[in-house]
Amino acid sequence: MGLTALALVWLLSRQAGAEGVTIGFGLAIALVLVLGWIGLRQRKGRAAALLAIPALLVAAVGVGLMPSALPATERAADTLPGAEPFSTARLAELRAAGRPVFVYFTADWCITCKANEAGALARQSVAAHFQQREIAVLVGDWTTGNAEIGRFLATHGRSGVPLYLYYPPGGEPEILPQILTPGRLLALGE
Repeated sequence: MGLTALALVWLLSRQAGAEGVTIGFGLAIALVLVLGWIGLRQRKGRAAALLAIPALLVAAVGVGLMPSALPATERAADTLPGAEPFSTARLAELRAAGRPVFVYFTADWCITCKANEAGALARQSVAAHFQQREIAVLVGDWTTGNAEIGRFLATHGRSGVPLYLYYPPGGEPEILPQILTPGRLLALGE
């Protein structure tokens, strides 16, 4: 449970920044105090049902104070140098220019995505290969549920991430496996 709590704090920091984590900790402490107080009253045989209202109020205030999600560019550092945020318009531009394009869709809460980023995409050899072959990289960050990315995933028969696509110049996209290896990425553009 402790590891799950740490993962949730990390995810909150990625989505709402330090302010969100501070509010989250304050909210958790306030809820523990209110629920502890309710528990003490119950043990003494006093009515506590109406006391759940303060707990709900604390939760509502905390949610109301939570900052909105940070933009994707602030949440995630590019795994591959020169990577750009995904848009269908940018993909169309790159394809019209005859460039090979690697598109990947990820989310901060996706464990498979993070494993692929650390184990394959962040490799220097992969970055050098993409640079040498002039493979453009577009990153679709679906952490907060971007509607354009959702529609694009659906057109490829997917309801979630990860999705990795390689568009050769003038060709149809190739859907890559959900588990990437550096060797598979180094074969792109050959």
